[in-house]
Amino acid sequence: MSARQDRVVSARAGVRFGPFGMLVRRRAALWGVGVVAVLVGTTLFAVFTGTLDLPASRVWATLLGEGSRVDELVVIDRRLVRAVVAVLVGFVLGLSGALTQTVTRNPIATPDLLGVTAGASAAAVLVITQPWLVETITGTATVSLVAPAAIAGGLLTTAAIVGLAWRGGFDGMRLVLVGLGVNAIALALVSWGLMRADLESAAVATRWLTGSLSGVRTADLWLLLPVVVLAAACSVVLSRDLGALRLGRDVAASLGTRPARAEAYAVALAVVAVSAATAVAGPIGFVAFVAPQAALRLFGTAGPTPLAAGLVGAAVVLVSDQAAQRLPVELPVGVVTAVIGAPALMFLLIRYVRRTSV
Repeated sequence: MSARQDRVVSARAGVRFGPFGMLVRRRAALWGVGVVAVLVGTTLFAVFTGTLDLPASRVWATLLGEGSRVDELVVIDRRLVRAVVAVLVGFVLGLSGALTQTVTRNPIATPDLLGVTAGASAAAVLVITQPWLVETITGTATVSLVAPAAIAGGLLTTAAIVGLAWRGGFDGMRLVLVGLGVNAIALALVSWGLMRADLESAAVATRWLTGSLSGVRTADLWLLLPVVVLAAACSVVLSRDLGALRLGRDVAASLGTRPARAEAYAVALAVVAVSAATAVAGPIGFVAFVAPQAALRLFGTAGPTPLAAGLVGAAVVLVSDQAAQRLPVELPVGVVTAVIGAPALMFLLIRYVRRTSV
């Protein structure tokens, strides 16, 4: 065996569960453990600290179910639920970004750019700012319709994008261009809704559009949890097809993959995931773009891997939310992720231009 082959074998470790076995890259395993450690540590930090100073003994007692009702409201309903929802939202955003980047083979093709997030936002803003319109359509107009409206908006927007871009499969450039057009229409609806709203409704909608976790509840956690489990399981099932798609549609077909079906499944999974996250926390920008690219470089994979991108996305949103809460003036988490993501996007674009101009 050559020295190069020795290095390749030594970089992988075997894992066996009964009759099942797999090879795990040591670099990916180490970074996976590191990211999980960051998530656990930041979650504990979020639970044990806050604007209200509680002794650690009271926090532990509350976590064990022995605290007072006031302590439960602070520790469980406020701190723990918000931290867990931040992890879930970040996970599905990172995972959905990896799926769309893999399908389009474009590092900047995310649900934000393709119009899915804008469609979900437009539907939610219309529910918040134009209750008369919602009441005319559904017969009722309540704040509880914001989440279902956001999910429905994301699905309808995706149906429009797929109908316009599908030609027996997805061409990366066509999908991006159609997504940009649909994104512009959805943003126009958002602007119309804000202009026609009263000041109070416009303020609520504007804060929601920034992306915020300040109002999350236990019900939001139970909405996201099955989505995360489903998305993770489907990503594992699709992993082989996604790996083949990274090589191109023709090569994927020669390897036994049906590219059109795999692309359709991946896009549908990404849409459902990002629509649920947007329904809970609003459009938190740049996470779906930054997480897959960061995971690709950290884990050393050949392309954006959904599960790795989900872990990195969870860490980005959780850490950003904790930072946003501890600034002199508390900001929505979407502001912090934009500060992180905008320079990353500029760096990637500059690097791409330099590569293609050589």
